[in-house]
Amino acid sequence: MKRLFPVLLALVLLFGCSGSAQNSYRHSAFSASLPEPFEPVENTSVVCFAPYGDPLLSSSITYNATELNWYFDSFTKDEYEQALKTLCGYESLSVTQIETKRVDGYDARRIACKVQIDQGMHDLILYAVNADRTYFFTLLNREGDDYIAAFDDMMSTISLTEAP
Repeated sequence: MKRLFPVLLALVLLFGCSGSAQNSYRHSAFSASLPEPFEPVENTSVVCFAPYGDPLLSSSITYNATELNWYFDSFTKDEYEQALKTLCGYESLSVTQIETKRVDGYDARRIACKVQIDQGMHDLILYAVNADRTYFFTLLNREGDDYIAAFDDMMSTISLTEAP
């Protein structure tokens, strides 16, 4: 037993004692480590994740894909605002930042917005990834929540699966 203790201590120091903190998710089009406490939302028409799987008045992450949109990465701020208002149905939306990123080795845009819904101002973060098609990952970060950094971390774990 005396010899086993140093080995166990070394393993705890190397790997931690809390187990895996990652919340792995695999979809036919991508895999990712979801932020804690996000879980899939059941019985929705879109791929959606929310804290503890409960989307009612909480932040949410959604996924969607379309055919490859070559033009999306050349939009101006005004064009992004108009496209997102149309696609998302928000009347009050303003783009606050546009960044060029890489997601799983592909070109991507990270578009940060402010949206007015549910009597509050919320953050909307959209990643548009151009690969074999255009992948959209969106965080609606409700007022009072703080999931933006965790969502950005999740995007660094995305692994895309090419369409058949």
